[in-house]
Amino acid sequence: MKNCVYLLESETAIFRAAELSDRNSVAAISNLIGSDLIQMIRFDDMHSLFVEEEALRAGLTAFTIFDGYPTPLAGKIALLGGNGSQPYCSPSITMTEAARRFQCCRPVLDPVFVPADQMAQNGLVLAGSLESLQVRIDRRSPLLL
Repeated sequence: MKNCVYLLESETAIFRAAELSDRNSVAAISNLIGSDLIQMIRFDDMHSLFVEEEALRAGLTAFTIFDGYPTPLAGKIALLGGNGSQPYCSPSITMTEAARRFQCCRPVLDPVFVPADQMAQNGLVLAGSLESLQVRIDRRSPLLL
């Protein structure tokens, strides 16, 4: 690929290389991410991340934790080489090195059932009935393609 970009999809945790059609154009980055409103975040001194500005919203089903950044990221995340002062270029680190800085997360609901020895107020045993749902966050490393 001539102009390579690493693209991480929060929903699937797939981290893959993609081609950037025009390294001088923010529109090309927006097209990869799928949003006209994007935000740049420094990955390190030689790389930048681009994310959808409004990807954190109600009804979110997945998000990504970026090591060293205080806010979760959602949607597609593009990693490019360059710091914004010159045209962007292919990343100078491997996908494996970059993937170490991300954790893809999903909220999961686990059912909690009434234990067999619990009695209801009227004395009826409701063993096996759904009592509540507990929320946990499933975290995993990106899957490299």
